[in-house]
Amino acid sequence: MFLGEYVHSLDNKGRLTIPARFRDQLATGLVVTRNPAGGCLWVMPLDEWQAMAERVSSLPMTDQRSALLRRALFSAAEELKPDKQGRILISQRLRDFAKIDGEVLVAGMNTYIELWNPEEWETQVLSQLADEQVTKELFETLGV
Repeated sequence: MFLGEYVHSLDNKGRLTIPARFRDQLATGLVVTRNPAGGCLWVMPLDEWQAMAERVSSLPMTDQRSALLRRALFSAAEELKPDKQGRILISQRLRDFAKIDGEVLVAGMNTYIELWNPEEWETQVLSQLADEQVTKELFETLGV
């Protein structure tokens, strides 16, 4: 499970040190890609990526939304393996997409991880969670 928020810095080569708590789950490899909804990057262990990729690949190829989803996920995806220090190199293209430069907010999402520019996290996520109506609707959707 990937839980919690961590702030780490990219080194001068664009490498991110994965939080120690997450390293064992990602040691055999991972995939980094853009979140189709925008704003951040997704990091998934290979088994989670494979399961999600199979679901997406089962969608009709002729459906416009399915094609857009495929393009967003697969064309940007990079398969990586952490180095001995637990670092991964995030490509400039993906860093640009998520506006990541310097500090990175690493957010555990149970089965995967999101990588955010900390300011974008504040604007897009925390501000919405602070909205009582949005929070209420989220919990109602879940039946909580």
